[in-house]
Amino acid sequence: MRLLDSLRGSRRSSARAAQVRTGLGGTGLPSARERFERRAAAARRRPRLIAGLALALVVLVGGLFWLGWYSSLATADRVQVEGVAGSAAVEVEKVADVPLGTPIMRVDTGGVADRLISHRAYSSVSVSRSLPHTIVISVTPRVAVLAAKNPKGQVELIDKYGMSFRIVAEAPKGIPLVTAGSEQVTAAGLTGAIRALAALDPKTRAGVSSVTVGASDQVSFILSTKAGRRTVIWGGAGEEQVKSRLVAILTTEPGTVIDVSVPNSPVTR
Repeated sequence: MRLLDSLRGSRRSSARAAQVRTGLGGTGLPSARERFERRAAAARRRPRLIAGLALALVVLVGGLFWLGWYSSLATADRVQVEGVAGSAAVEVEKVADVPLGTPIMRVDTGGVADRLISHRAYSSVSVSRSLPHTIVISVTPRVAVLAAKNPKGQVELIDKYGMSFRIVAEAPKGIPLVTAGSEQVTAAGLTGAIRALAALDPKTRAGVSSVTVGASDQVSFILSTKAGRRTVIWGGAGEEQVKSRLVAILTTEPGTVIDVSVPNSPVTR
């Protein structure tokens, strides 16, 4: 019995010693001291980790800055034009005058956009960088709805906003030429003519060959129909949709003149 009790006591002592050596309690979990030491070690490592990440970020940003602003590895080598093609795209590149061979981040995209905008041929312009080598230019070209002669006798193309954007030798086919009944076409008269054409349905508008702006900015135009050529007296600004419907109806009536300047009393003769 004494021998058996002695063996049991020796086993219990050995188990307690093993628990102390391994840092395990009766629950099999790390001791509070060990958990504290681990947290303390992690806290000591955290500032070094943060400093290392910050240094890596600075090196990365610095590398990108050097690559984009000074390195020959990221130069502006090509221009990509969107919105137009063919000769129109060639013209965009010429006007943009992008300094090829320059580090791409040093290309003044704002200056490129300003040159294109001042050219007046585009209603919207966007210039961006596509790393590592491409300057992307996206433009929306203006579309002529009228042509008008300026004081020098030159023919200017006018878009729907009344912006003159190009000088040509003569009005292109399908673009009516605006003339003044007496003096130079005024801005108000030009706006009235643009609004009149915009109100016409596409089929009727395609038949308009010339527009005249007379005194008090009164608009009239020549309209070709199946029944022949008609002179349409449109009048001043206002009630464009009503006048447009009247013109479409009255082109079926006999006569060479359609007067819708007073929409309540349209006349053909």
